Amino acid sequence: MHLDLSIIVPTFNEKDNVQSLIELLYKAIDDSIKWEVIFVDDDSPDGTFGRVQALSQNWNNVRCLRRVGRRGLSSAAIEGMLSSSADFFMVMDGDLQHDETIIPEMFKTINNDKLDLVVASRFTGGGSTGELASNRVKISRFATILSHKILKIKLTDPMSGFFMLSREFFEKNVEGLSAIGFKILLDLVASAKIPPKFSEIPYQMRKRTQGESKLEMIVVWEYLLLLLDKSIGRLIPLRFMMFVAVGLSGIFVQLGTVYLLLNSTSVTFLIAQTIATMVAMTTNFSLNNMFTYRDKKLTGFGFIKGLFSFYLACSVGLLANVVLAQFLLDSGVVWWLSSLVGAVVGSIWNYGMTKYITWR
Repeated sequence: MHLDLSIIVPTFNEKDNVQSLIELLYKAIDDSIKWEVIFVDDDSPDGTFGRVQALSQNWNNVRCLRRVGRRGLSSAAIEGMLSSSADFFMVMDGDLQHDETIIPEMFKTINNDKLDLVVASRFTGGGSTGELASNRVKISRFATILSHKILKIKLTDPMSGFFMLSREFFEKNVEGLSAIGFKILLDLVASAKIPPKFSEIPYQMRKRTQGESKLEMIVVWEYLLLLLDKSIGRLIPLRFMMFVAVGLSGIFVQLGTVYLLLNSTSVTFLIAQTIATMVAMTTNFSLNNMFTYRDKKLTGFGFIKGLFSFYLACSVGLLANVVLAQFLLDSGVVWWLSSLVGAVVGSIWNYGMTKYITWR
């Protein structure tokens, strides 16, 4: 069956909302639009995917795409669109905060006016952030100002997660997408080879009643990373830049640990360097797992396995680190510079190996 519209709903722990959302969509969209809804679930612990699969027995235009070992709203939205054959795509949240009643108006606008993109905006005439906390409103407005530095068009709400786009626009630009974090709209517009023809429609954001909100600081962090990637990502891979940043923090951890051990214990430099390197490797793994490889984040027993695979992958780097540092010290180089050079050489090896072994 030919479809006019696929509604893509990325979910994580939204089990209590999915049925209500489906019912609201049926009320809002009339039979003139041939549509489906695709829930793209990141293997929710609350069993969201199972709930959607059960509901799909009653509604034949409800689908579930379950992802295992992958996370992130942007990448979920991209995979949902790639799995669809519809002429247009709608991206919206599963928390019931987006106003589904404006979907027909958005579809009419993008279809009749031959547009690439229609954005539901909280910050254009008649729009509202509802009961959204004032600090989150300020963050959204600040993000808008930042986005204008890299976008080819000026959206009033580039942080919006509620928008519609044409298949043609998506397919022309999908290969350039970063798929980082939560802000897929910014990614799409910043990646566009040609500025999209667009329109904005105001909507009033509702209050979340069920489910799990995204951690605001994580959203901000990944938004900033996306801006950075769109600015210089073609020159230096973003993940490498993040790994280097974590590695720099590890160098300070290592130097600090060596200093403490040499000044508060009777251990030799070789032992102090070895202990400090292990401490730095552990903190580096934790930070990389939390930030650099957030989309492949290891949890539970996988975290423990990942930690030991990280140790294994870095074992050669550790050996080079310690041996080189000791050699430099024996050659008359001051202790902190010996330790620093060893850490840098070890870090180069660590990035290359852990990329393919720990977070493959």
